[in-house]
Amino acid sequence: QNFFLTSSHFTSNMKAVTLALSFFTILLFCSSTKGFLVDKICMQCSSVDNPHDCHSATSCPIDQSCFAERRLSSTMADTYTFGCRTKDSCESSHLDPMGIGRRRNVRTEPRNDTRRDTGTLTCSKCCDGGYCNKDLCHVGASTGHQPLPTSQDVYVRLVSGGNAYEGTVEVYYNGEWGSVCDDNWDGQDARVVCRMLGYTGGSAGGFPGGLYRPSSSNNKIWLDEVQCAGTEKSLADCSKSAWGTSDCTHTEDAAVVCSSVSVQDDIVYLLDTGAGGQLFRMNLLTGSYVPIHLDTVYHPTTFDYDPSLGRIYFADGVLDQIVSVRYDGQDSRMIRQLGVDAKVQKLEVDPLNRMLFYTDDGTNVIASMNLDGSDYKQIVTSGLDKPREIVLDPRSKKIYWSDWGSSPKIESANYDGKMRETLINSDIKWPNGMAIDYKGNVLYFADGGTHKIEAMNLDGSNRHVVLQDSSAHFFSLDVFDQYIYYTDWSTNAVMRVNKDGTGQTHMGAPSFQQLSDIRVHEYGTDIAGVSTPSPIHFDPKHVFVRVHGPATTGYVEVYANGQWGSVCDDHWDDNDAAVICRMVGHSPTNARAVGNAQVGHSSRDLIALDEVNCNGDEQHIVDCGDVDINTWGVTDCDHSEDAGVRCALDNSPNNFLLFASGGLLNRMDMTSYSYTVVPVPNDQPNPIAMGYNPDSRRVFFSEVGSPASRIYSADLDGQNPRLVKTLPPNSVADGLFVDSVHSLLFYTDTGSDVIKSVNLDGSNEQTIISSGLDEPRAIVADPANRVIYWTDWGSTPKIEKANYDGSNRQTIVTTNLQLPNGLELDTDGGVLYFCDAGTHQIESVTTSGEDRQVVFRDNSAHFFDLFLTDQYIYYTDWNRGGVLRVNRDGTNQMMVGPPSFQRISGITGYQSSN
Repeated sequence: QNFFLTSSHFTSNMKAVTLALSFFTILLFCSSTKGFLVDKICMQCSSVDNPHDCHSATSCPIDQSCFAERRLSSTMADTYTFGCRTKDSCESSHLDPMGIGRRRNVRTEPRNDTRRDTGTLTCSKCCDGGYCNKDLCHVGASTGHQPLPTSQDVYVRLVSGGNAYEGTVEVYYNGEWGSVCDDNWDGQDARVVCRMLGYTGGSAGGFPGGLYRPSSSNNKIWLDEVQCAGTEKSLADCSKSAWGTSDCTHTEDAAVVCSSVSVQDDIVYLLDTGAGGQLFRMNLLTGSYVPIHLDTVYHPTTFDYDPSLGRIYFADGVLDQIVSVRYDGQDSRMIRQLGVDAKVQKLEVDPLNRMLFYTDDGTNVIASMNLDGSDYKQIVTSGLDKPREIVLDPRSKKIYWSDWGSSPKIESANYDGKMRETLINSDIKWPNGMAIDYKGNVLYFADGGTHKIEAMNLDGSNRHVVLQDSSAHFFSLDVFDQYIYYTDWSTNAVMRVNKDGTGQTHMGAPSFQQLSDIRVHEYGTDIAGVSTPSPIHFDPKHVFVRVHGPATTGYVEVYANGQWGSVCDDHWDDNDAAVICRMVGHSPTNARAVGNAQVGHSSRDLIALDEVNCNGDEQHIVDCGDVDINTWGVTDCDHSEDAGVRCALDNSPNNFLLFASGGLLNRMDMTSYSYTVVPVPNDQPNPIAMGYNPDSRRVFFSEVGSPASRIYSADLDGQNPRLVKTLPPNSVADGLFVDSVHSLLFYTDTGSDVIKSVNLDGSNEQTIISSGLDEPRAIVADPANRVIYWTDWGSTPKIEKANYDGSNRQTIVTTNLQLPNGLELDTDGGVLYFCDAGTHQIESVTTSGEDRQVVFRDNSAHFFDLFLTDQYIYYTDWNRGGVLRVNRDGTNQMMVGPPSFQRISGITGYQSSN
């Protein structure tokens, strides 16, 4: 029953083959002694490396189907098997659709035993139809990207937005960018734009001019009267006015808000160092793109992408740092502070072994670390001139790097730097970008001097030219599917070429300045062994809620991936309210749902959730039944239906943070990092310093204003406010500490250069220190020993201490200080922690001034205040829009809660003794 077809016959004589096969099946049927029925022809091969190498076919009985299997061997190679299988067997052999059959990337580690290796089954499918099984389990074929589109007529991008999901729409047509007039612009039009950008969430909002800054594209307005059905692939397919015909001005530039809860798939990440280190996210299928917004302090020079956790790692040459952010630019974390002589050229992430490697031509080293910055090692320290690109093979734990110094070469070594080997050192000038094709075990490299992209085996053999372009200055490249994506400094576009050097084309609009890095990500097709996450990122760690109102009552907003939105009140009930109240640190007991915007409504454009269905015992709103990627932003409501809550103040409050930002006092739960606003008794509030009395559950805070500062106290919900103290004119209460043991309040006055104490009701004012102060700021106390400690950031910066009555004054730290601000005391350990905005460091020192150590350094930070818990140091940074924390040993820095605040000043909190 088997026969063989040559490759040329199979591809060029398919009609003749089909006729021959038909005749063959008739013969089989007529000659069968059992009346054997033949229904279809299926491909049949066993354990081939590539489905396209299978040219054998077989006829299958009518009760059987064609099948295909893909297995991963112990050598991390895919093999394919094809043939016939009974329909019952097909039903039983299908993999769980939510399991390994859909996660094409699931891999196993090699075995060291000698048993026969059948490999790990990663795909098993059946089908009915002639030759239908050939591409069933082929990873490349299943992506639907063969061939990927080349140049398009129309591209879109978003500008002037606050995140990667929103902004003014610009359209590229006929070699020029222009805007879209907002006449008849609505959500259906926005849906098409968002689809072009690769956003797949269930919602999209179209908005008129004025929401964001107008387009700056040479005053061109390309489109007007756009009317899309919402299903089109491109704005070019929608009903619209003639290109360039409009009666609008740029004040009417249309805008969109796309869903931030969207599949992270089919992405080209780009870095344009010519634009000051701007990261971009480009849709692999359409070439349209958006900027990824980072904190303004960052200027990346090189980056890589970790598909396992959806994080971007980049080097900042100004701050001498390696930083990690989420794919949307949020949640930035300083991974490692490098030395001032460091000049990171390239970095590469190993998502399988959770490591990061980089080349440094400032100190001529190659170094490695874990992805959290720990276990830092310099693995190659000699024989380097100007190391540049570095790529990794996580399977064999080998590094490959280029060196474009006086003796250009490409080398390799093990992860520990041993077994170093020169692969090539001839006919090479400026070896820049490199990439490994893990399936073909091929190393591709680009040379800006020879104007070539070349390929070779991983041992340096079989070197050959893929593409030569005398006009090109090749810099970076990546390999995906059958293509090489590369950047060329002589052009301003992303370029693409087939692996055989044919089909050279640009991808997307030629709108960049100097693309220095490129990374392609498609879900499920990464390195063998890497379990990429679900392409949907909607997890509790990055979703927060807040209640707008007087602490316990107000309307609800939800944050996800850079977007805030309100909640519609459809079927909103007390169970939903209980979850919200729990998240912001209040008691879920007696929580009450409020509808019809009775406690206020949002001014934001997005209504994030509708038809929320909680049981009431969930710890987080994302755990509620009808909250997922498909419901985010999907609603039939308006803001007159915004949902709210009335929470009860818990007599045993959860652990929380209190901090001042933008004239508001915020209370943030230390479990969910969701928050509420504590009302303050002032028409123009400006809270700066604060303290908390756990005995009375009251917060104390200073209001700095004209003509003088005041100190207030209030319950945790803002009720029962009291004026504790009005300070003399020109006073500035910069620091404050509550001693609940002795019912005392200490404060620093940097306007009058004094340190004083009062009782908690404001009586019995005592001047403790009145001389030798310049700019006193933070103050803490040790009630057991009746000692106070304070920082002074004046002309002679210092940290001092004295007894409660001002006696026994001592200077603890005087050297290597610039702007000592925040101060915290670990009374059990006898250790002070302080932060300095000038040295960019958090340090520790004993209360006697000994054993001074740097805990954490961040060159981008303007540290202001600290709060210490058993495990963490929480701190505020005037250059960041959120509260941050590090472990007490200085590791694992991260932002907690949303990055949605203005300059944050003082911070304190409460941690139960339990």
